[in-house]
Amino acid sequence: MSDNAKTLEAMWPKPSDFQVVAHLVRAGLVESFHHGIAAVTNPEGKVIDSIGKSKRLIFPRSTVKPLQAIAMKRVGLNLEGAQLAISAGSHLATKAHIELVDQILSSAGLGEDDLQCPSVVGKSGENRRASYNCSGKHAGFLAACVAAGYPVESYLEFDHPLQLVVKEVIEEYTAEPILFTTVDGCGAPLHTVTVEGLARAIGRFSRDDEQIRDAMLQNGWAVDDHGADDTLMLEAGIVAKLGAEGVFVAGTKEGFGVAVKIADGQLRAAALVALSLLHRNELISTQSFESLTNQIAEKVKGGDNVIGRLESIV
Repeated sequence: MSDNAKTLEAMWPKPSDFQVVAHLVRAGLVESFHHGIAAVTNPEGKVIDSIGKSKRLIFPRSTVKPLQAIAMKRVGLNLEGAQLAISAGSHLATKAHIELVDQILSSAGLGEDDLQCPSVVGKSGENRRASYNCSGKHAGFLAACVAAGYPVESYLEFDHPLQLVVKEVIEEYTAEPILFTTVDGCGAPLHTVTVEGLARAIGRFSRDDEQIRDAMLQNGWAVDDHGADDTLMLEAGIVAKLGAEGVFVAGTKEGFGVAVKIADGQLRAAALVALSLLHRNELISTQSFESLTNQIAEKVKGGDNVIGRLESIV
């Protein structure tokens, strides 16, 4: 086994690295638990709060889309508003979402056939590549390639010039080297980061990258969809982005960052834990915390009545 493989294995999370972070309560009794790892970083990138072993590596999944959007802008992407927001988003393929994707492609002289993400059926009912929840990012990748004069046919290759800039941005913002790269569900390169490195990255992004940040805050529906956990937080002024397999990040304009990884891969507890950590560290008001918790926390029904809910125990 190579030294890099040994390091990767040593830093990969084990069941004992996670702690109970949330539970589902029915009629006053705990029915289910969720375990997680989490970290909170300050504007200097130092860990000020953590749960479990926050130095463990994870796949950050779609939570790094804001960082990928930074790379797009660095090579020349020129988008604004909702188009910029969806390039950092994981949309639900409504008609409005697909219109944004089509607009980005058209502005670059490209079409849907240039997308290399999978084809799926979205809320619009159409089976097309633009319906895939990462198609906004892929359209942004392609438009950035056109702006920079990079080849579009190979835009997802690990050694493509744009993907090398993405890698540089992730290492810069997490302040750690990338130890392993594979392929995400959408076909794009996927790099490992530590939980605390991910918190550090979203904190810096939320403070320093005003154009992308503000586009996300002002167009939360384009990042996900109306009523989604990260959209609700964006609408409340908190930078937020979900990722597959129970990963969630949140950041403040002052540069504080939160990253959460839920062990079982479910997202239902992730935003709730992130909110609790923001509140525990006095980064959001009690009023905002309670309002968002009431909207985000899954309700437990007993017939037509609510008899419990998912609760963070952070």
